[in-house]
Amino acid sequence: MISKTKISSYFLKKCSNITDSLSRFCESRDHEEIHKLRVEFKKIRALVSLVKECNKNSMIPREFESAKIVYRRAGVVRDAFIAHQQQSVIMEDVSSKDNIFLTHASDDFCMKEQLHLSVLNDWKMSVSEQFQNVSNVCVISYYRKWLSYLSEKFLSIEEEDLHECRKVIKRLMYLYPLMSEPIRQSLRINVSYLDTLQEEIGKWHDTIIAREHYSGSDQKDEKHLRKIEMTGEARLKSIQLLTTNFDEKFAG
Repeated sequence: MISKTKISSYFLKKCSNITDSLSRFCESRDHEEIHKLRVEFKKIRALVSLVKECNKNSMIPREFESAKIVYRRAGVVRDAFIAHQQQSVIMEDVSSKDNIFLTHASDDFCMKEQLHLSVLNDWKMSVSEQFQNVSNVCVISYYRKWLSYLSEKFLSIEEEDLHECRKVIKRLMYLYPLMSEPIRQSLRINVSYLDTLQEEIGKWHDTIIAREHYSGSDQKDEKHLRKIEMTGEARLKSIQLLTTNFDEKFAG
């Protein structure tokens, strides 16, 4: 069993990390803080997913919706930064329009800093005492359900499914530190393999973001666009190799 005390403590720590990163980003404009903020949100989203599965009457999943607006707004900044970063690698000079878009997205996010902090603090206060114990049986069932989902998706890869598959992998990985040793022994998951796979899917997805962003640029160059596409194709082939015999590889 995962105790409600352990879950609540985990949740509060992640909330603290989110607000700290938000404040640091708005002070320094260090985009690594936006990345950290979103990772901590994803860890909470994984926890909410488990709660939804194992505590059917919980209000926590519904109340999570109020906090997601901060996550989505941070996502606009993160996507702008990734597109800027990808183009910086491929192009010698990134257009002033791209720089302006990134700056505007960052400034707009930080103009609402106090509103974001207020939303997050209200959410934290309303949720932290609502957690319940989660049984080992439900945890194991949850993992087996999503590992089965991944096995089916990786039999024949469809590009439109890959980003969702990555989300599933990361949910399973984010929750793993909460698992007791008996649960880990029962699941026998190769965490290192799953981490390598989700990272490769993430790098592929970055090329998709860069391609979409660059395709809409008024300084579009077909040569540079093709470089982005070729990078994405190479990443996709790597994913196909990694997911061959997925059932055998994820078992630790």
